[in-house]
Amino acid sequence: MADGPIQATIRAVAEAIDRAADRFEPSVRVLELGHVVAIQDDVLRIRGLREAAVDEIVEVGSKRALVLSLDRREVRAILLDEPGGIGEGSTVRSRGAVASIRVGEGLFGRVVDPLGRALDGAPLAGSLSEVPLQRPAPGIHERGPVHSPLATGVLAVDALFPIGRGQRESSSSATSVRARPRSCWTSCYASATPTWSASMSRSVGGAGETVAVVEELRRGGGRYVVVSAPEDIGPGLRYLAPYSGVAVAEHFALRGEHALVVFDDLSAHAVAWRELALLLRRPPGREAYPGDVFYLHARLLERAAQLAPELGGGSVTALPVAVLDGGRLTAYIPTNLISITDGQLVFSDTLFTAGQKPAIDGTLSVSRVGARAQPQAIRALGAKLKLDYASFLELEAFSRLGTRLDASTERTIERGRRIRRLLRAQRGQSLDLVGEVVRLLLAASDALLRVPEDEVGAAAQACDEAARVQHGALCDQIRRDGVIHQTAREALEQTLERVVSASWAA
Repeated sequence: MADGPIQATIRAVAEAIDRAADRFEPSVRVLELGHVVAIQDDVLRIRGLREAAVDEIVEVGSKRALVLSLDRREVRAILLDEPGGIGEGSTVRSRGAVASIRVGEGLFGRVVDPLGRALDGAPLAGSLSEVPLQRPAPGIHERGPVHSPLATGVLAVDALFPIGRGQRESSSSATSVRARPRSCWTSCYASATPTWSASMSRSVGGAGETVAVVEELRRGGGRYVVVSAPEDIGPGLRYLAPYSGVAVAEHFALRGEHALVVFDDLSAHAVAWRELALLLRRPPGREAYPGDVFYLHARLLERAAQLAPELGGGSVTALPVAVLDGGRLTAYIPTNLISITDGQLVFSDTLFTAGQKPAIDGTLSVSRVGARAQPQAIRALGAKLKLDYASFLELEAFSRLGTRLDASTERTIERGRRIRRLLRAQRGQSLDLVGEVVRLLLAASDALLRVPEDEVGAAAQACDEAARVQHGALCDQIRRDGVIHQTAREALEQTLERVVSASWAA
């Protein structure tokens, strides 16, 4: 006689219990207890935690602290919460847990602190997994070559100082315009596709600035996470913020996606580490920074990588920002970052005041990845632009001396001034590959010299629209393959010539 549904259910439950019992392995959870012997400036001196480790999170009541120093008799930890209710004799619990953050699809569009706690007023939803903030950088055998472009939609970057997926490109700005470089990178977020994820670590500014950044990201679209640790909170969370940002980026890179992480800014991060080191009574070094500040940023930025195909082929691209106090590129922290990264973009307050945005200083900026991170269409046209622009910058500086110039030099300077106008980006504007190709062809054309300097932007827009209307198939091919053939180049050049001749006759 066949079993009824009740008997079948009982048998299935019994079998499931038997399987679970076979897999069960008894384990022991160790809870180590210590006590606070002193507290000063958010630094806890703790005794009794013999098994504590550096970067471990310990609990003091409902508060959390980060272990940063180990001595023979005691450990020292920095509080990550307000110290209210903590005093000498408070019990400290160690569970062997390291600093971590919860990551997943539910984190997109949210603002969190470096420990993953929501700061935008709503609880985190969706499936989230715990990942450690500190993780070894990928080894050589786990990395692939940097070869794919990170298309920013900013002509001055994509053509002159390209950024590749998996690259570390530092960004330096003068103190007076430190909030401005972010507007240059808005297009990075705006051009994010479903396979791109953006993570931003903020260590400067207050709540108002964070809200402004979030609004920019929301308008740009794409998927983003903001890890916020403003300068008015304790140094412990400010120290952890960049590691939280890169941990979020790594999570998606390990799934085969491409992640961009912007560190805003690592100058403030170094200051936070200096505060912690002085509170922990470590010997100061140059400019009062501890001796390991270089290692601090090297181990962070080395986690940016293009992963090998065997690991999914994902990437983490890092854009660390550094503020130049007094405009000194040779300051301690900026020179450290330049020696770690694959290039730098230097922003000039003089250019910004003159209306050149992005205000990239072409004489100090460099990309060490170069043409390997450019599609063929940009690489074929950008090389000439870079030479022409560099020649112009040199001759313009020479012309300020009042020296009489010959006709050829005057022509080079006139072209250079128009190219500089062409490199200006409108706020919120993000060029696609076709738009950049059209502008590069215009920059190389003699027709550009017939356009008045203050009308270069309008001429570029008119040429762009005409190219898309008259050569739709060619534009689709350029956008799809990233390649411009000689026949396509000649056809587009003829169209640009007609547009300029029609509106800006000699």
